[in-house]
Amino acid sequence: MIKLNNVSYRYKGCREWVLRDIDLRIEEGDFLLLCGGSGSGKSTLAYVLSGLIPHFLGGELKGEVAFQGIDTASMSISDFLSRVGLIFQNSDAQLFNGTVEEEMAFGLEAMGLAEAEIERRIKEVAHALGIESMMDRSPMHVSGGEKRLVAIASVLCLNPHVLILDEPFSNLDWAGGARLRQVLVGLNRSGRTVILVEQRLGQIIKDVSRCVIMENGRIIFDGPPVSSRHYLEKARLLPQYPPKTHNTQSGETLPVVSVRNLYHRKIDRDILHDISMDVRRGEILAILGKNGAGKTTLARHLNGLLKPQRGEVRVDGVRVSQKKSPEMAKWVGISFQNPSDQFFKNTVREELVVGISRSGANPEKRLEELGELFGLKDLMDRSPHLLSEGQKKRTAVASILAMDPRVLVLDEPTIGQDGRFLETMARVLAALRRKGQTVVMVTHDLEFARATADRWIMLDEGRVVGGGSAADDFKAVVVNETP
Repeated sequence: MIKLNNVSYRYKGCREWVLRDIDLRIEEGDFLLLCGGSGSGKSTLAYVLSGLIPHFLGGELKGEVAFQGIDTASMSISDFLSRVGLIFQNSDAQLFNGTVEEEMAFGLEAMGLAEAEIERRIKEVAHALGIESMMDRSPMHVSGGEKRLVAIASVLCLNPHVLILDEPFSNLDWAGGARLRQVLVGLNRSGRTVILVEQRLGQIIKDVSRCVIMENGRIIFDGPPVSSRHYLEKARLLPQYPPKTHNTQSGETLPVVSVRNLYHRKIDRDILHDISMDVRRGEILAILGKNGAGKTTLARHLNGLLKPQRGEVRVDGVRVSQKKSPEMAKWVGISFQNPSDQFFKNTVREELVVGISRSGANPEKRLEELGELFGLKDLMDRSPHLLSEGQKKRTAVASILAMDPRVLVLDEPTIGQDGRFLETMARVLAALRRKGQTVVMVTHDLEFARATADRWIMLDEGRVVGGGSAADDFKAVVVNETP
């Protein structure tokens, strides 16, 4: 169906080849898992398979790419896109309509389908993904996980022959992930070709028929999942977390972060309702919950990016609403769910230097330390906007860590990360705990939370509905609380 012969590719302005000598044949009805470390070339290969390369992205492409025997470079883009659907790693890149329903209808209307058929497809896909209640909402005003579902839904409505999904499970809660798995398995059983680019191997590796593993722009394994473990370990995709260290500050009684009776309303919806919580010095708190539960909204209140409509947030006893955001950033650093939202410099080096300058550390020494720790040494002169999503996330976290804030807020820090960086991040958090710094992280990655956090709380519809020690079996609690 799709055949790549000796394909290499590099982006415009880059000397390094992102893809190197790729030979790959995808047959009709394949259910293929494409995985590899961050920056290994997975997303770029997905762009080649989807036709984005060479039709939309510049750069240099060598070798042959054929779809059903036809060179993709000679195919019209409309003809190609009618057969192949792509869900981007960054959902914001493909959402631009006023409501969720309009987003789902856009492609169908462009195809000239009858109104009744458009309504049927939208209703069917919305039900399958559990997003019926979101139809009248703006895609820009929903959570990151909900955006993911909307982006997926808009492509599923088109019913393409080949479906390529780049990290589709990122940002999804357990229920959303389970529904998506069910949909993808059903599509494949009906004869559709499904290609998944994914870091969270979890349950999905049990569903696929074939696994392709990449490293440094090359394919190092192509075969059945049952034979892939050695290569997954070689590519460091299966994290081995270090033993958790004890929180030496756990006996302190005064909280560093204190939230009391916090309310937040957006348009016609209550996002947070009467939230109260404390976080102490040297503590790592995980905020868990379903998509749209209010986790990111709560995180953005902790450093003053959002102002309480009722209630208050204090850091070291000082009311956050009394401080300007730039001043609060020295106390509470936040790494956004979408890392691109916090980049404003031309290079990775400049992004890190801004944070280092605020910390008072030796610039050259600290830059070298962060580059080594986060795998950014060879990326220092690259634009952060031209990195892979995993590299963007590492740059964003490193730039906030460079500021050395008292409190570090991480919104989905594990998205797009391979096992190597998950292990690194676990060690970083343990070091922060030993120094007495406080960490609050929003995450759907329960294994990472269990391995790193001291305590967790769970939000549902803007309320705290559970919590406890990370030593508890909170995985069962979260799954049971998620319909």
